[in-house]
Amino acid sequence: MRLISLAPTQTEIVAALGAVEDLVGLTEDCDFPDSVCRLPRFGSWYSPDIRAILDAGPDLVLTFGSHQEEVREILEESGVRVYHSEPPTIAAAFTTFGEIASLIGRTDNCGRLIDSLEKRLDCIRKSLESAALRRRPSVLRIMNWDPLIAPGPGAFQNDVIEFAGGVNIAGDGPAAYFVCDPEQIRTWDPEIIFFCEPSIKACLEKDAQWATVDAVRNGRIYVYDCGLTCRAGPRIVDMAEELNRVVLDFMR
Repeated sequence: MRLISLAPTQTEIVAALGAVEDLVGLTEDCDFPDSVCRLPRFGSWYSPDIRAILDAGPDLVLTFGSHQEEVREILEESGVRVYHSEPPTIAAAFTTFGEIASLIGRTDNCGRLIDSLEKRLDCIRKSLESAALRRRPSVLRIMNWDPLIAPGPGAFQNDVIEFAGGVNIAGDGPAAYFVCDPEQIRTWDPEIIFFCEPSIKACLEKDAQWATVDAVRNGRIYVYDCGLTCRAGPRIVDMAEELNRVVLDFMR
């Protein structure tokens, strides 16, 4: 099977299923694992090279997220088989793994992958059971600084925060990802803040209005690699584990 993945999340899933050899192309944003780094590129995740994809004659193209829905439609109208996903939860991400595995004939590998990930999730569940009587910290995940964007209900990052033991301070927002009022967020006083863009840390620490926010005042600002925070692939469990450690440290 000739696969083209147009999203880092889907590329990581294919790799975890042991099917890197089936990939004939990726986007410029697909950078993990190392075994995919020398494969041909078909534009970026934001702007895939549709003509080159069609010329490559793939058996299946993998797309991801609302931004690539139009790409999916164009490819399908051109007769290309496409699998598209945008899981809102960790459980839904695992369903995506299974659907891709079925399409590419790697169901046995998928069963082993999900079993190993579920065991790690069980460790998180047990860690929170032992701290059940302690207050859960409020968490702000900053997607973008200006304007301030955070994940809300329907975003897999919202589910990761909650699963790790935190309370997403934007969890009652109007959309999966939405523009927030910075003043309102500061009023809610998040106790943990994390993001993947390193420059945001300096913005928080230098802004007098943010200096009084609990997370900033107490140094609970965390920078994670975008590969962990922004992808609903197998490393979604890595992100849950990282955040769970931060939450447990707060709850001690």
